[in-house]
Amino acid sequence: MTLAVSSDRPRPLSEHLAELNHVIRISAILLFFATIACAYATDSLMRAWLDYLPLGADAPNLSVYSPFEWLEIRWSLAILLALLTVMPVISLQLHRFARPGLLPRERSWLATLLCLSMAIIPLVILATWGYMLPFFIEAAHAADSLEGVGTRYDASALFRLALGFSWLLVTIMLATLSLSIARLLGLVEHGEVRFRVRILLIFGGLLLLTLPAEYEGLRLLAAFAAMALADKISRTLPEAPLGRRKFEVDDVLSRDGSTHRVALVDCGCEGACPRFPAGSVHHGVAMPKCSALCLEPTEQDALADMVLHHGITNIIIAGCDATPLPLSLRSSLDSMGCGYAGLGWLDAPESSDDSWKASSISDLMH
Repeated sequence: MTLAVSSDRPRPLSEHLAELNHVIRISAILLFFATIACAYATDSLMRAWLDYLPLGADAPNLSVYSPFEWLEIRWSLAILLALLTVMPVISLQLHRFARPGLLPRERSWLATLLCLSMAIIPLVILATWGYMLPFFIEAAHAADSLEGVGTRYDASALFRLALGFSWLLVTIMLATLSLSIARLLGLVEHGEVRFRVRILLIFGGLLLLTLPAEYEGLRLLAAFAAMALADKISRTLPEAPLGRRKFEVDDVLSRDGSTHRVALVDCGCEGACPRFPAGSVHHGVAMPKCSALCLEPTEQDALADMVLHHGITNIIIAGCDATPLPLSLRSSLDSMGCGYAGLGWLDAPESSDDSWKASSISDLMH
């Protein structure tokens, strides 16, 4: 059984899993070798950054109170540099993997999100290390200087302060991508908030546990603000063409004893057809919502995809009698053995009465 839509080609699940495994393996290998390569440059970068800080006459008074912390900071900086280095490759691999399963608007959205992440996050991290933190050090030095009192700086604390903010930005990006993919898969829509809450708690808890001691007292606020920002960005995902991306479909027993998997299409016909009445929800029946099924290729592709993945055997359209459906959509439905018909509400004068529409749907289901 094949599905002919305008932009996709059918592929077995094993091929998708193999491609995902390939993406993860390549990304992990690149990150490992990039970390090893960046580790050789961390010493010179750390010295150059310490020399760049506006410490003035107190520059020679840098101290390291724990050699193990210094070693930890060197590897943390190497991992951060490696992640920034391989981020374009990982983003390209992720986009290439996800693109075949997305609709055109979703592809544009994902490409925009990945490009902005690759551009904004490195720039903000560079601005933090090059401008913001030196400015704060200079301001704190001017405000806290006391005559006759010497000043010493913990070099490892300075690095942890900058690394903590950089890790905060990386976590926001990872949480945003995770939430976005979950929304694309329909795991967090229409009241299904448990998976969304789990993602937010995982990344928020990760921040609480990994932010350095310099952020003590700000960890909870930083974690909450970061997760709120990630959730808000993921909500910019374009709306699903059928009103939602995940449908619960069960077998429906007809009077003759046969079973069917039914989808009731709430098509507005460009505003000419009345919508389903509020509360007209039937358990086990998919109820996609379209603006104009006959005119929108995106909705046609999404409907055909729903039929294929949920094994729909019967489609009932509210407005028309299903004859205006495009030939390409009808051919796809026929190839999958899915029947289609319509309620003909456009020609029914009683269709303005919600009780009549609810009764019509109820009679159809019984």
